[in-house]
Amino acid sequence: MSLFVADTYLPAGQLVRLVFSKVTGRLLESCARALPPRPAPSSGRFRRGALAAGAGAAGGLRAVASMALGAHQLSFTKSADEIRRGLKELTESYELRIQKILEAATAGDSSFGASFGRLAEADGRAALLSAELTLPALVSGDAAERQASQEAKKALQQMWSKTYARPELYEVLAAQTTAKTAEEVRLASLLLAKFRQSGAQLGPAARAAFARLEAQSSSLASQAEQNINEDCSFVDLAPEDLEGCSESFVQSLPTEAGLKRCSLKAPVLAPIMQRAVRSETRRRMMEASQQRCMDTNGPILEELVTARHNAAVQLGFKSHAERVLSAKMAATPAAVESFCREMLQRMRAARDQDLRRLAQRKQKDSEPGQKRKAEGELHAWDVSYYSDLLKREELSLDDEKLKEFFPLEGTIQRMLQVYSELLGLGFERSELPTWHQEVLAFEVKDGSKVVGHLYLDQFPRDGKFSHQMIVPLSPAFVSESGEECLPACVNISNLSRPEGSRPALLRFAEMKTLFHELGHVVHCLCTQSRFSLLSWAWPMVPWPGGVEQDFLEVPSMALEKFACEPQLLQRVASHFEDPQAQLEESTIQTIKDLERWMVGIQESRYFAMSLFDLMVHSQAPPYSLDGEEGLSLAELFRRVMQQQTCLQQLPDTNFSCSWYHLYIGYDAGFYGYGWSDVFAADIFETMRASKEGALSGATGQALRSEILAPCATRCGQEMLRRFLGREPSVEAWCRLKGVQ
Repeated sequence: MSLFVADTYLPAGQLVRLVFSKVTGRLLESCARALPPRPAPSSGRFRRGALAAGAGAAGGLRAVASMALGAHQLSFTKSADEIRRGLKELTESYELRIQKILEAATAGDSSFGASFGRLAEADGRAALLSAELTLPALVSGDAAERQASQEAKKALQQMWSKTYARPELYEVLAAQTTAKTAEEVRLASLLLAKFRQSGAQLGPAARAAFARLEAQSSSLASQAEQNINEDCSFVDLAPEDLEGCSESFVQSLPTEAGLKRCSLKAPVLAPIMQRAVRSETRRRMMEASQQRCMDTNGPILEELVTARHNAAVQLGFKSHAERVLSAKMAATPAAVESFCREMLQRMRAARDQDLRRLAQRKQKDSEPGQKRKAEGELHAWDVSYYSDLLKREELSLDDEKLKEFFPLEGTIQRMLQVYSELLGLGFERSELPTWHQEVLAFEVKDGSKVVGHLYLDQFPRDGKFSHQMIVPLSPAFVSESGEECLPACVNISNLSRPEGSRPALLRFAEMKTLFHELGHVVHCLCTQSRFSLLSWAWPMVPWPGGVEQDFLEVPSMALEKFACEPQLLQRVASHFEDPQAQLEESTIQTIKDLERWMVGIQESRYFAMSLFDLMVHSQAPPYSLDGEEGLSLAELFRRVMQQQTCLQQLPDTNFSCSWYHLYIGYDAGFYGYGWSDVFAADIFETMRASKEGALSGATGQALRSEILAPCATRCGQEMLRRFLGREPSVEAWCRLKGVQ
């Protein structure tokens, strides 16, 4: 779940997956217990099996758009002017639909269909059409198109934010009591909660005050994020200070007045922290790294957490954490605190053992005749160095040779075959139009019926988003007239291209991440929901929807764990020159051992940071800890980290000033990575123990019917209970990590 970068914990995939916004809305109802049946087909309903390759732009998307939206057809290659015109048409059409809801209420029609149904229809249609406006920001090679697309995304976010803050619309919905099915009840509860989170229930004066606090919070977070992005802090080091780092790495660093200028960004910081022999070099780099943005973001963060707290109080919550968590699976700050403290307690013995191992390895360097001449106690800036050193000594793994077993094209084919057999899906290459000639399109079928569409955009291009993620292109929903919108998504990645006659090869970490991302893909494509709000989505897209934020990663994390298991590796790995060659058992065991490497230190740091995040958002500053009052944010961070990691923290530092998660929507939510991983482990272990086989169709059918297909029509806790046949537990995760 984790890795070391300069003694700073980063969740797995953080270097390739970014999160851009928060999930809002308060979950007020009991979890729905059943997925209602699909409506019977009407004569005008789009037939899933009617698609043929090349039938239209985006296949099912185009067919649905044509039927449900007149002559409109989705296009992924709009010019900047076309994007702006499309945005105008979409927002005007959306507003007309909202006005019809208000007009119906004035005329006395308070039925579910005239209120919640029409709002869901408006949201679904707008979501369907928004992809052609917002995708170019991520994939277009034209700067003007990217700019227009980014502006369109912001405008659409504002459109939905303003809609869910309208008091007159909230009054219409709040008066409606005719929801009948479990899915209708859940939709109504979630929508009302979103309005309440936006302050629609407040009086004019309170609503205005709340709006000012929200605007202040948004502005402060945006400024802090920009400060981090623009920070160019560095440390100038003499070449001899970089002893231990590779010659090519040192030569790649710019030289100023005979000194090597060392950026504090991860690509430079991490190699120095892991390989620089001199302790003072590592200390200077860590200190500078943890002082980044202190002057700019220190005051901003104090203002930001205060504004967040005051906004939550305006809504009737005790704290920002209580407000945020009310919409998540965890539900309350008490539940998150209990979870973090339990995991810290569970990791204590492993943490202490890891620290002893590193201290002993450092002591060896202190022996007479040893080159490094390390002395004294184990410091925070020693952890990455000695962890990397021990790992190279004890768990050598040649990543260059390993990647020869994962040629890109064949690996993707075999991965899709695994998912096909597991979930009963077929992935068929299609000639559907795309936004670039390198993009691969697939029709996804259940038997002979098309159930969705997948696009793979695999290689880097100028102007393209530079990491890896899944972007939904269409939600799954059924219109008022019975027309069905098929889910679709794209895997945007930046993998190495083929080199001459040598195919593109995946490093093991890339292979593992790809299998994880395909887990998101099947979650999206297996979704069965009547309303787009309950379909698969995440805040990368402007439309509202998706499961609870702290459940979003659970299915893909569970599936990702198979990437280290023999039953998957033996099916997916195939040497590009000798397909008959197999990965050695010792290699597979080393891969599994690396999953547990220094887990005590890593997870203790992660859960300590999660606890700090919860604390700063559970009260307004200044803070208290263990009876001590008046602590600043910086003091609180250092005390929590020192208490839980047993490593002395550097004075005059404030890591929280450059900690992205506090500003990009994971406030009071950093715990979610670990929370998801714990429950993913429970699913994984249950699948692995299945009598039918871990990756069998029978096991996959249970996963599909109880976890993937319901998506947000049920809450995460209910889905876990139904799949596991019991309450979820942390025990499976602890067993996988090798802790008690």
